[in-house]
Amino acid sequence: MKLRCVLCFVLAGMLAGLVLVARADEKDKSKEPVTIKGEVVDLSCWLADEKKGADHVKCAKSCIQNGAAAGIVTDDGVVYLVVVHQKEGRVALEHIGETMEFTGTVTERGGMKGILVKSCKKVEAGKDGKDGKDGKEGSDGSHK
Repeated sequence: MKLRCVLCFVLAGMLAGLVLVARADEKDKSKEPVTIKGEVVDLSCWLADEKKGADHVKCAKSCIQNGAAAGIVTDDGVVYLVVVHQKEGRVALEHIGETMEFTGTVTERGGMKGILVKSCKKVEAGKDGKDGKDGKEGSDGSHK
């Protein structure tokens, strides 16, 4: 158990260093915003044990509050580092463990994708009889 915790913190430190690589430069701010749909996870536990979902929210929040990097995992398995740059990008951190639509600027450096989230919308569950991953937004689920 202690070895897992050490591994998680080592991975968190490595990912935190990668944030510097994925930071948003001036030239990237001119890119058109894109929208992705996925779940906010803590990358330490996700990379080590593929942990995510409602059962892992409490741990993920604790890991992120203690410095672990956050990411967005899409339904098709693409992973984006949540880029927090100055005052921007923090809105995604309010939705750990939730499947949301995130709109922002995507940057890729050294094979790593990152997104500087500008806004997000909750994905409404139950409209199509599935698990809420149909891309439809809730009437009160918008965040800016």
